[in-house]
Amino acid sequence: MSKGKGEILRSTNPSEKRVGTSPARNNLGPPERVPQNIQDDFLNRLRRERTPVAVFLVSGVRLSGRIKSFDKYSLVLESEGQEQLLFKHAIATVVAGKASGPG
Repeated sequence: MSKGKGEILRSTNPSEKRVGTSPARNNLGPPERVPQNIQDDFLNRLRRERTPVAVFLVSGVRLSGRIKSFDKYSLVLESEGQEQLLFKHAIATVVAGKASGPG
């Protein structure tokens, strides 16, 4: 293989790693499933299973309840028939199975 002026050197060997290709896709088969991020997996499992949670805010406040919904920036926590909208940037920790007690 020769490289002329302005020409990019490319290998014809499919087993060589290609620079610039997505890690979720190779040229030898169908695209692989790209996993959802770990935060979404965790929160979605807690929401689906209606698991009691304790949410600790960066201010130190502890809230408890069940996750009703969430998106990229916020989380809705349901507790004692009321819903609270929490912004994720204010959340320090979410602990599963710890919703009992004052909060």
